[in-house]
Amino acid sequence: MTDPVDLQAQIEREGFPDGTQVTVLTEPDGRVFRLTREGGGVEILLTDEAVRMYGEGPSVALVLGRLREWAEGALPVAQAPGVYERQVFVGD
Repeated sequence: MTDPVDLQAQIEREGFPDGTQVTVLTEPDGRVFRLTREGGGVEILLTDEAVRMYGEGPSVALVLGRLREWAEGALPVAQAPGVYERQVFVGD
């Protein structure tokens, strides 16, 4: 698993637009990367299985790249406070 300091540096290098925030939460099956801005947001669950299959670096880079694409457009409105649309990145 990526060191939290290194992960934060990788998030900062991605150059997310002002006003967006990326947080990483640990869940039993992996980590959730949450992108939020002004009442909207999305999440990607990066499963432990995907990390084992594709490698830590490539998996995290793919997730952050996808979140960056979303950050440049309108984000879906939160379904409820703290509840966001979620995609799951699993291994094949």
